[in-house]
Amino acid sequence: MPLRRARPLTRLGPVQECYARHMMWRQQLSRGGGYPLAVGAVGIAALIFFPLRGVVSAPVVMLFFVPIIVAVARIAGTKPSATAAALAFLFLDLLYIPPYYRLTIASLPEWIGLMVFLVVALISGQQTGRLREREQAALRRQAELELLNRLTFRIASEYSLAATAEYVTGQLTVVGNARRVALYRPDGAGNARCVNSSGESEPATEEARFAEWVLTNDKAVGPEGPSAEPGEPRVVTVSQADALPGVTADAVYLPLQTVDGLEGVLVAQPVSPSGFGADESRLLISVANLTAAAFERERLADEAAHSQALRETDRMKTTLVSSVSHELKTPLAAATARVTGLVEEGSACDEARVRSELEAVSEDLARLDSSIGDLLDLSRLESDAWRPRLVAEDVSDILGTALSRLPRLHAARIRFDLSPDLPPVSADFAQLARAFVNLMENALAYAPADSSVLVSARSEDGAVRVVVEDRGPGVPDAEKARVFEKFFRGSASSSAPAGTGLGLAIATEIVRSHHGTLVVEDADPVGARFVMTLPTAGADSD
Repeated sequence: MPLRRARPLTRLGPVQECYARHMMWRQQLSRGGGYPLAVGAVGIAALIFFPLRGVVSAPVVMLFFVPIIVAVARIAGTKPSATAAALAFLFLDLLYIPPYYRLTIASLPEWIGLMVFLVVALISGQQTGRLREREQAALRRQAELELLNRLTFRIASEYSLAATAEYVTGQLTVVGNARRVALYRPDGAGNARCVNSSGESEPATEEARFAEWVLTNDKAVGPEGPSAEPGEPRVVTVSQADALPGVTADAVYLPLQTVDGLEGVLVAQPVSPSGFGADESRLLISVANLTAAAFERERLADEAAHSQALRETDRMKTTLVSSVSHELKTPLAAATARVTGLVEEGSACDEARVRSELEAVSEDLARLDSSIGDLLDLSRLESDAWRPRLVAEDVSDILGTALSRLPRLHAARIRFDLSPDLPPVSADFAQLARAFVNLMENALAYAPADSSVLVSARSEDGAVRVVVEDRGPGVPDAEKARVFEKFFRGSASSSAPAGTGLGLAIATEIVRSHHGTLVVEDADPVGARFVMTLPTAGADSD
């Protein structure tokens, strides 16, 4: 019988570890079915007692053989102990009872004593062997119960599918008397994919093909073992010849069935050529059912997370459509109303009023154009359609260009505090100017009308740090993480003129594409401070 490879015991339960150590110790001593142990133990004892033949009587030697036979029964079982008893009987007759080296016995009392020894040795060995078998069965059942309890706990807990699969395969190779255990799950194309295996590294014969057949037909496959007794579990429902004609299966393939369908396949290759026994089959079926429940829980959790993601995506789409519609319709509706008013008034409307209304229409259309431009720029940035062309640029020049794009009244409120030795940064001039414009416009929108906005720039640790600071209401801590989201308008937006809610989102996308950072802090004593950090030209921007 091939020996199972010794496995680490760090992840086993106390009963399972005891059972595993017991099995490994037993396997080492029970090689050859335990018969070499029986022959060796009795032969060595005979050689040891032989020099004492003239000193110690035969009945005394018989007493020494009895515990040896009991020990063989304890280690190897009833059959090796019966062999040891028969060998001891022969050795006693040939070596210790006259006439020596012959099977005949001259004295009737000695013949009776030898027969009594044989009977006592056989009975002791059989009783000890049966006790050993009961002890092993009890230990195995405890290990099986511990495995099932732990697996049940894992199903109820938040263990991952990978961790559960590793636990099942590792435990079954120890407790289930399996040479190799593997778990297969269907991939996106319906093919069987091995998610974990333990024991022998070499897969069973045509393992993947049999697993795919089970996934397709939802029936257990394996070699035909001994006929199951009434009431005992029958693992295999389809013979290997019916599944894949001409291919021999040396493992059992169990479908992991749930109410909703098939979750995978459990493959178990028995150590014994005769296949799995009744207890082992019962354990395999129980583990397969629990593993199927664990896989189903994982699948349902994934489906729930996917549904939640779809709902969140739908919500964001609804918000986006609502925000875009509002930002586009508001200036368009205002311009339409003004133009309609002028048409209805006709020649009764004086020139000054016409000019005032047309200027207002121009502002509404400019606002509409700005909103459309913001949307297009953000879309291009998010889809990487507007990639920056990074070259060495002077931050002061970019800030000057950004200032020139502001309305004259607003530009007059900007104050600069720039370090004279600013190093060039790796930047796309047009994109970075757009980001600075957005930051300045945001600060001007929230700062009091009679206050100024301070823009400063310093060189720090191989980067340029640009700060835009205002004396407005500031950004609450709860909103600092969301202030850069699309269409987000914080609690202070009621005090600011209407905007698209895209300026800071565009700025942060531009800074991200420049391998920089953009954060918001509290200004001292009041207000908000937006801090942009950009790597200098020549620094490793990746």
